[in-house]
Amino acid sequence: MKREELFEALNDLDYHYVAEAQHYAPPRADGAPERIVHMNKKRFITFALAAAILLMLGVTAYAVNAAVSSPQTAEKVAREQIEAWKELGLLNPAVSFEGAASQVVEIEEYRGSDYWYGRLFHHAYDVRWYYSREGAKYGCSLRVDTMTGKILSAFIDAVADETDVPVREEESAVNTDENGNPRLLHFYDNFDDIVPADMTVGRFCSLLAEYWGFTGYSITETEDHFYHKTWEAVDDETLLKELAWDKTGNYYLTVFFEGDQEGAPMYIQLQQFPGVVNLAVGTNHAVG
Repeated sequence: MKREELFEALNDLDYHYVAEAQHYAPPRADGAPERIVHMNKKRFITFALAAAILLMLGVTAYAVNAAVSSPQTAEKVAREQIEAWKELGLLNPAVSFEGAASQVVEIEEYRGSDYWYGRLFHHAYDVRWYYSREGAKYGCSLRVDTMTGKILSAFIDAVADETDVPVREEESAVNTDENGNPRLLHFYDNFDDIVPADMTVGRFCSLLAEYWGFTGYSITETEDHFYHKTWEAVDDETLLKELAWDKTGNYYLTVFFEGDQEGAPMYIQLQQFPGVVNLAVGTNHAVG
């Protein structure tokens, strides 16, 4: 029994029967006082037992209805949802996370402040595989909703291959070699290791809408109140991997999905870091 069904059943109770238990009834007054007291006690116990059973069924139904109830389940569900993303075409089929998760963190549900647009952050598990593990090409942080099992947000990393050619280099401001010279940091654009090379922004948003159960989407202008920057909405036919970004990696798209009762802005961002690229998707953007 689901919570909704339980509440409907409670709402269907005829409260005249409950009220009748305390109404004055002359025929009963003629009976033996002991029997009246006995019957009232019996009726009270019956109602108490019924309430306890309904409460127990409700709690049990709530637990059964939860798709994710432990860190172990969260890791299993996260793997399944990544496969679902790959089957939809959201990700490159090569994306995979080997071995046990590096970390699984339970995230309590809360409603954000005004700065976070009052968004509701669902009770979830954050399942992480670190790309810094020896030989690992991919890493991620996947936030999985405990009730639906769906991915609420995803941060997926892909390490550049040895054969990849850097698109730019920068001198490190903090790391130096043995001679005290700044080390060169190499940046790549191997985003097609994460998403298909021909993936457009419109196609990506359509697939996300399908996955989350929404009916459509709209890409809007992005007003970043933290960095005090504004970015225009891009055309649907823009290749996802060709989205512009500045040197600080702050550029991101703001997307609203039709049918989202919370009306929460969702985000898509591509970032370059030394030797690795990252795709960020979802409601829990680092900037907001």
